[in-house]
Amino acid sequence: MIGIIVSGHAQFASGLASSLEMIAGKQDNIEIVDFLEENPLETISEDIESAIVKLKETCEGVLIYTDLFGGTPFKTALMLAQSHENVYVLAGTNLGMLIDAAFSRLSADNVLDFAKASEATGKEQVQLVESIEVNDYEVEEGDGI
Repeated sequence: MIGIIVSGHAQFASGLASSLEMIAGKQDNIEIVDFLEENPLETISEDIESAIVKLKETCEGVLIYTDLFGGTPFKTALMLAQSHENVYVLAGTNLGMLIDAAFSRLSADNVLDFAKASEATGKEQVQLVESIEVNDYEVEEGDGI
């Protein structure tokens, strides 16, 4: 199994984790690291490092999902990943890629291949919808996604 860390500015990570749990259920081997304005800069580094170490105890590799390329969570994760084997970082995380990752990581055995597939899924999830026919999507009664 591939371990997952989600990190980002403010409550980006905890918000995505909450949405992921609502849609895909409770997840094992996922760590959440929020970068809060009131915390010192060292806190995010310590929290990501702790999450990596914890996940590496039970997972073959770790993929760190961050919100913004070049942002503090991304740069911190990238710096820390370089000192660990089989730890990679993605930027520009969206909910669709996390949902896909939650299921596909169970059978993944190569973290780099998994990261590349997750990146592709994230890109596919971004769509410009200029117009839509009402009949293109059926609205079903019930609980929703």
